[in-house]
Amino acid sequence: MRSCRSRKGRLANWALAPLVVGIAAQVLSACSFDVGRSGELGSASPRVVEHVAIGAHERILKSHGGVYEDAALSAYVNSVIERLGGHGDLSTTRYDLTILNSPLANAMALSDGRVYLTRGMLAYLNDEAELAAVLAHEMAHVSAGHIASRRDVASDIALLDNLVGGLVGWDERAGILSRSGLLAGYSRLQESDADRLAVIYLDAAGYDPAAVSDVLEVMNAYTKHRARQMDVALGTSPVGWLANHPDTQDRAHRTAERAQVLRLSGQPKQRRRARYMAAVDGLLYGMPTEQGFVRGDRFVHLVEGVHFQVPDTFQLFNTGEGVWALGPDKIIMKFDRRLLEQNTDPLGYLTNDWARSLALQNVRQFDIGGLPAASAWMRFQGLNTLATVIFARPGRAYRFLIGVPPQAGDQHHDEIQEIVTSFGLVDERDANTGPLQIGILETSASDRMSDVAKQLQLSGESEALFFLINGKRADDHVAAGTLLKRIEEGSQR
Repeated sequence: MRSCRSRKGRLANWALAPLVVGIAAQVLSACSFDVGRSGELGSASPRVVEHVAIGAHERILKSHGGVYEDAALSAYVNSVIERLGGHGDLSTTRYDLTILNSPLANAMALSDGRVYLTRGMLAYLNDEAELAAVLAHEMAHVSAGHIASRRDVASDIALLDNLVGGLVGWDERAGILSRSGLLAGYSRLQESDADRLAVIYLDAAGYDPAAVSDVLEVMNAYTKHRARQMDVALGTSPVGWLANHPDTQDRAHRTAERAQVLRLSGQPKQRRRARYMAAVDGLLYGMPTEQGFVRGDRFVHLVEGVHFQVPDTFQLFNTGEGVWALGPDKIIMKFDRRLLEQNTDPLGYLTNDWARSLALQNVRQFDIGGLPAASAWMRFQGLNTLATVIFARPGRAYRFLIGVPPQAGDQHHDEIQEIVTSFGLVDERDANTGPLQIGILETSASDRMSDVAKQLQLSGESEALFFLINGKRADDHVAAGTLLKRIEEGSQR
């Protein structure tokens, strides 16, 4: 939750109804953000191209959580890149890896050979061959010139800067730039070509070429899972790697057929599952400590020392910039924190700063568990909206904004009040809360995945995630000694 003062006036960063889809896209979408090679940007000089490449790299880091610092993991992924890069036309380009600290599953490349992989992507892959497939696909876009053949990226970046620079702050701008359609998206012909090349690259490097189609299946399942969570409710587009690498059933079939031909004609190929599992053991999953954690219907922020809860009819999403919840009848909630720039009280902040230009009703001061607070109702972006501010820590304003469509009336009034009054300082319930991470387990007997989940006491969303991160279905059988991933509570860092 980052401090950011809007340049457009009061509540300018709270446009719920029209902007929530855009916010959701920022939360859930990912992009391929590419820069043309020197000499392939029309009249652009090498110095301009280098400047644009540096700018693209900085924007990628800004909009994808920065670098995920894990030297051993980076060395491992680099070893796979080096193995792939020693064959065919990949050997003519130097590929530089950056692992991004984003929980979303995505990979991308710049045409100068920079390859980006999110830690979120690593959580959903299941062996080294699948990792090689993702890398080979991105490297294929570089080697085949797909990135450089797209429109003048330098002009696109300048255009976008002009369009959004005066409307939003830099943090929001980075998110918009990162997912912009102007800077993302390959043609289906280019995708098919990258699939074809990836199959060839994997085979040449000694990996099972079938891993390319396996990754498509994994990412298809990931996209459907994300859609069930949020996208369908908000009407946004598919998310993650396949949002910019459009998938079709025909594409997956063609890739599998190409791989099968190579598997029949060549030597046995490797999957290297145990090596991969060892590399991702302990991988951070979801949000880091400094951005807080969603645990079921609760949000806990250990650094800030606060928490709140929503009714079980709401679904929570932590974006890092704020916490969103979707409720019944299309109720929308956002919670965040702002640093105070002057001495004031909650009522003064609400009426003279945050919502100064709006017509407020039912303005009141009150305490929540001894913490001073103030709230008011208003008509905002077509919604009946409750704005609440709580002073729980020195110099900080914790804010709820909850928008209710008029047709819902006041039937959810009690639920909304429950959300606000649940806010408080962390307590003993949160003593063992830490960042989620990937843990590795080994099955002791042949069993169905659903039975393994029961043994782990998983249910609901936890069970669904267990199947998803292992690329399995509930009725799939796994042999004794199979290595599986699970999401577990890590230690506080």
